[in-house]
Amino acid sequence: MTDNAAASEALEKGRYAEAIKSFSRAVQLAEKFGADDERLGESLNGLAEAYRRLEDYANAGAVYRRILAIRWSAASNKGDLAVTELVDRFADVLRLAYFKRSEFIDAFKKYQEALDKTAAGEPLYVAMTGMLVKADLTAEAAEVMQRAVRAFPSSRRLRYKEAEMHRDSGRMRQALATFNEASQMKPPPGMTPERDRLQLSFIHQRIGGINTDLVDFDAAIAAYKKAVQISPDNADARIALGDLYARRARYSEALADYANVLAAHPDSALPYYRIADANLQMGNFSEAAAAAAKALHIDPQLRKARYVNGVALLRMGRTEQGQKELEEYRKQEADAQAEMNDQRDVLVSNRGAAALVLARNAEEALALFRQSIAAHPNAAVLRLNLGVALDMLGRPREAVAALQSLLDTGSDNFLVYKSLARVSESPKYEALYIRKIDEALEEELQ
Repeated sequence: MTDNAAASEALEKGRYAEAIKSFSRAVQLAEKFGADDERLGESLNGLAEAYRRLEDYANAGAVYRRILAIRWSAASNKGDLAVTELVDRFADVLRLAYFKRSEFIDAFKKYQEALDKTAAGEPLYVAMTGMLVKADLTAEAAEVMQRAVRAFPSSRRLRYKEAEMHRDSGRMRQALATFNEASQMKPPPGMTPERDRLQLSFIHQRIGGINTDLVDFDAAIAAYKKAVQISPDNADARIALGDLYARRARYSEALADYANVLAAHPDSALPYYRIADANLQMGNFSEAAAAAAKALHIDPQLRKARYVNGVALLRMGRTEQGQKELEEYRKQEADAQAEMNDQRDVLVSNRGAAALVLARNAEEALALFRQSIAAHPNAAVLRLNLGVALDMLGRPREAVAALQSLLDTGSDNFLVYKSLARVSESPKYEALYIRKIDEALEEELQ
């Protein structure tokens, strides 16, 4: 505590060399408490920050790697630096997500080999599978999830994530069975009763959602009721239960659930919108318009509430106001569709240009990337993949320039630093990559 306090004071005053000495002494003492002791983590974080501010990136990177190894290893190998090698191989897979040919296959094979020989912690498995899914690497995510379940067969969190993957892949019956298995599993040691209730409530909410998709409304209602019974504060489950009641024309029950949510969350636009929609279906146009107006006062971008308000006003004979609301609704819908079209265009352009790279049509691929970047200047993924493509095509200087321009726009993604570290072999980018991927893994668990 004494060394940490002295180091923190020196760090604040810009005496970085002094801070490094004090943090280093603190680390040596904290190591006696064990690799997973929070005092060691605090001292290591301070030491890394001091090195970073001093721009000693080689030493900063070494400390960041140690922090990452401690945080993401299993209990059996706490602090094993092999975990950082595993994370490196994982990052290589994500970096090549759009270039799924020989380089990607080789990267995934190395990642599998690292998984075979390195004991990863359960949180690392959860984070990695989630990030693989977001990168549209669903088959690879499923393979990693199978490993995770074998490594931690009693983990309710992993079973829940496995069920989500089944659901997202359209395997609804399998997802339902897996969610039901998760609902029967015991909480991990140390979980508070309140968190246990929240987790179980959320699982039953998911069971209700799948039964809704399967058009088994009785089972869905039972699941949502169970979710609310376990955690009365689960607003999403109450809203979903109300939606099912409204779908079956049980409007009084629907309105009761919406009102319950509104009482707990008076500043939320969603329950007001649901109340408005239910009243519209019941023919209570003035009540529908009033509730929709309150929803729009809280969230003017809630398009569905604007539609309900417009229709209700028309039915009340307030034609001019109703038409104005519906016109604004159509404008917002058009804007949302345009945004979706932009996102789809970025995806198609990325895949098309990547395919040209893999076919060794270098100039055509680069031209398509640059054309797409001109059309979508804020799409960071296009600039990232341009840098990766230039690296794959053996043009490192251009790759560095493309990736550096992405940093200049404010991007702070670990894959940018990873790609720059690979091309430039810079200790600075290597250190920043380790720091940022640690943060990204943590964010995936939130």
